[in-house]
Amino acid sequence: MEENAIISQPKTKQQITPTTGKSRDEMRIFLFEFFGMALFAYGIICSQGSDEFLALFFFASVCLAAPFSGAHVNPAVTLAMVLSRRVNFAQAVIYWLAQFSGALCGACCCYLILNEVDSPQVKSTEYSWILSDISGEAFGTFTFILFILIQTDPETTLTPGGQPMTTYVLVALALYFSREFTFHSGGCLNPGMAVSLQLFQSFQTGDRQRMDFLWVYVGGPLGGGFGASVFFELFYKKQIKRL
Repeated sequence: MEENAIISQPKTKQQITPTTGKSRDEMRIFLFEFFGMALFAYGIICSQGSDEFLALFFFASVCLAAPFSGAHVNPAVTLAMVLSRRVNFAQAVIYWLAQFSGALCGACCCYLILNEVDSPQVKSTEYSWILSDISGEAFGTFTFILFILIQTDPETTLTPGGQPMTTYVLVALALYFSREFTFHSGGCLNPGMAVSLQLFQSFQTGDRQRMDFLWVYVGGPLGGGFGASVFFELFYKKQIKRL
């Protein structure tokens, strides 16, 4: 793996036995994606809507997980990495399990420590409002993940030969600015976070109706991640090679 591909496929050491080495890599991916997602979930709730604090907590999550799991910290990012052939589907399942369970753990910690949990929610059932929400989630995620794909590919990175910390900072800034496109929906951009926080809060409050429009916060980001991967592989990367 290339040194500057931070949020992508995790680094692997030389294996003595294939089975043992693979199991250790999978466990490492699961643990650090789990803790990275839990920290980010806790930070989202503690940030109380502050874009600056949310970006800082995301930066901390990336710093924690990147050297070990690649710090996807988002199922939509993992989907884009699968489509870009940087991780395989079996690895993606491990990422997704860790991300959903980690976000749920972060929500539990917030409730136990702060007695407070918040989750993204559609504020109106009007067609135009829902369309704006899902479009914002898709466009914001597209922008965020496209930057990750560009920055973590050695052929397109904006900082060739740069230090990993540079990429951590740039990716956190990409999340900050991408959320500015999604003020209407709250800027979740993360289906794992949305599902876990919504599940926890709906069971904690007994309000099952919160789940009715959860698909907005799942379909939008996954669609944005899919679109970013297709655009990057079929257009952006080919255009860079022609320069």
